Amino acid sequence: MVNSPIAPDELVVRVSRSHARLLELVDRLDDREKDSPSALPDWTRGHVLQHLADNARAFERQALAAAQGELVDMYDGGQAERDQSIDQGAARPVADLREDLKLAQQALVDTWGRLTAADWQRTVRFRHARVLDTALARWREAEIHAVDLAVGCRPRDWPREFALHALDFLSARAPVGTRLALRATDDAFSRVLGAGTEVEVSGAVRDLAAWMAGRSTDARLETTGSPLPELGPWPPDPAE
Repeated sequence: MVNSPIAPDELVVRVSRSHARLLELVDRLDDREKDSPSALPDWTRGHVLQHLADNARAFERQALAAAQGELVDMYDGGQAERDQSIDQGAARPVADLREDLKLAQQALVDTWGRLTAADWQRTVRFRHARVLDTALARWREAEIHAVDLAVGCRPRDWPREFALHALDFLSARAPVGTRLALRATDDAFSRVLGAGTEVEVSGAVRDLAAWMAGRSTDARLETTGSPLPELGPWPPDPAE
């Protein structure tokens, strides 16, 4: 769970912008390009698109259950059902995938729009956190997977606020036994994570976020260690 300084209404606006950009990226694809590899191992762009639609429905499911005081799993049928949906859905025509993504994203935002202030603080099974945390997670899904689609969106296109959020969320990936000093060369951002042997990594703030997210950077990062330190695992998300 991440402490969010962003009010729910503003967060919904930011996620909605990310959603709109995803649809614009899909508009660049034909069916052949949809079946080409994404930036994720073993996934085509179609896999990424199906996952994004399913993930939106999963977060809507979390919000609807929480508003009723209930806890449910992210995906009905668990990890196996999630994986099967992605594999089968990836083969659909790109027009169908786009429409599915559009409807799933709109349904999620519509559901969020009906939540009360108290609802946003209700507990969900996802990360044993709050509904608000699921909106932050959806922001990460939309922005990071926009890059994974490999159709022109790069970390340099991320909003600064998103890069700062990603760096906060991914701070848990700091290597054990290392005092990791992150320093942005184009921003006031700097942070020290962990304890141990000090290693500084510096570069553009969006490139720092991309590196922490396990994505390729737009420009080279500089480090006092060589090579860049090996990051720890991604913070666990149940069946995400």
